[in-house]
Amino acid sequence: MSKRTLFIGFMLFALFFGAGNLIFPPTVGQLSGTNFLPAILGFIVTGVGLPLVGIIAGSFSNEGFRSEARRISPLFALIFMVVIYLTIGPFFAIPRTAMVSYEMAVLPFLDGGIETFSSKIIFSVIYFGLTFYLALNPTKLVDRVGQILTPLLLITIVLLIIKSFFDLNTPITEVSAQFEKAPFFVGFSEGYQTMDTIAAVAFSIIVLNAVKATGLTSQASIFKQASIAAIIAGVGLGLVYISLAWMGNNYPLTEAEAAGGNMGTSILTGVARLTYGEAGRFLLSLIVTLACLTTAIGLIVAVSSYFNEIYNKISYRVYAVIFTLISFILASQGLSSIIMGAVPILLIIYPITIVLIVLIFIDRLLKGMPNLAFQLPIYVTLVISAISVILGYLDDSGFKASITSLLNYLPYQESGMGWMVPAIVALVVGLILGKAIKRN
Repeated sequence: MSKRTLFIGFMLFALFFGAGNLIFPPTVGQLSGTNFLPAILGFIVTGVGLPLVGIIAGSFSNEGFRSEARRISPLFALIFMVVIYLTIGPFFAIPRTAMVSYEMAVLPFLDGGIETFSSKIIFSVIYFGLTFYLALNPTKLVDRVGQILTPLLLITIVLLIIKSFFDLNTPITEVSAQFEKAPFFVGFSEGYQTMDTIAAVAFSIIVLNAVKATGLTSQASIFKQASIAAIIAGVGLGLVYISLAWMGNNYPLTEAEAAGGNMGTSILTGVARLTYGEAGRFLLSLIVTLACLTTAIGLIVAVSSYFNEIYNKISYRVYAVIFTLISFILASQGLSSIIMGAVPILLIIYPITIVLIVLIFIDRLLKGMPNLAFQLPIYVTLVISAISVILGYLDDSGFKASITSLLNYLPYQESGMGWMVPAIVALVVGLILGKAIKRN
């Protein structure tokens, strides 16, 4: 492994480790109580395992996921990729990084900790201005993020983690209702909100380009170095997630703190204050700002590069300006609104992305499988996920009750995983029918 590959791994860690990666693991730890272990393992699968596998899957081809998605259909590939990039980009993930930074790094230092429109706008202008400047030149992403910002981020996180291990020693025993049954699958679903698995679709291209910039030309060598970089990032993410969740599982959150806003934010703020006193607020502010900034930079680069490739009459820099401005405008809605708006789309996009990643690996394992084996599992997953989400927005009626009762026959439907078994069945049917059609 070269030194450059190590820095690419550091860069990938920082790109993944953003807003959701900070606030969601402590919440899982707090709510899971004595079911902490299965809950955090489920979270790790979607928060670390699938993103890591996603980067590796995207490294099989020079075009990343685009060539694989075309096997379902060219129209599906275009719509799927556009939705992915807009979801992890200006519509949800980038604005969320700004608002998490504002609420955790700025708001505690304001008079009375009260949010004001002027303070939010001033912070957003500075935040997005810096993000845009650092994203202007994609070729310098490894140098700016991997070699400079990531080491700073790791140092600050380690300082908080080490001190908390000495100061927190009373695990939470109460288990919230949602984690009483199937805590693994609930943690699995909670990991959706990090957006890392769908971010892997975008970041895989950044990793491929960074590896190619080292001078490698053979696909085998590129795949090997990209895989090593993904493993480096995955190990780092896994250790940090477990540590953050452990903090949440051992921090005695008061009712006043729980009612004060986002639970993950309250836990981290409380832990920082408990471990380092007043200095802890500054340490947490630095962690949050670095984590969110590096992710925002990577997402602006990824989204702008993708849209420049599919419509190059608009330059990369113009796209970067457009997506930065959209992110700035949407960030004014606040963190809660951004998270609430993202959830329905994530519940549809995430299962499709997971199934596509798994299909790519099965295709390589079988050394090629019919396109029908790609199409059927994806379409089945899309239909079940979309119906499950739509039902949540319908008023109570006989129709809703009938469809809900049918869906409840699916294994793990209550945990948001009702698509899993049908997708497996659809894969088997696709393999059998695809081979039969090919023979005929």
